[in-house]
Amino acid sequence: MNVTEKQYPEGHFAGLWIGIGSAIGSGLGIAIAIAIGNLAFMGVGLPIGIGVGAAIGVSQEAKYRQDGKIRPLNATELKQRKVAIWAGFGLLLVGFLVLVGIILSR
Repeated sequence: MNVTEKQYPEGHFAGLWIGIGSAIGSGLGIAIAIAIGNLAFMGVGLPIGIGVGAAIGVSQEAKYRQDGKIRPLNATELKQRKVAIWAGFGLLLVGFLVLVGIILSR
């Protein structure tokens, strides 16, 4: 392999395409909700976008892995990924507690 070729960390394309799919799916969900006239359908596009994005990302990752352009995560990237996961769980917990507080205060 040529040293000037770019290598990507493991999970790069999956994460990238899940983000792109989420953004497109959110817009799609809003369009569906407006077209139907029921805002309850606003959340329908997000899981569709995540599913499509994940499928595209995993296939891209497999293609690049076959070409030898995917490298394992280094120690810094592993630590950053763990911190991001725990931060996400923390935000999820805070959001859940706020929701419970709002429901109980009624």
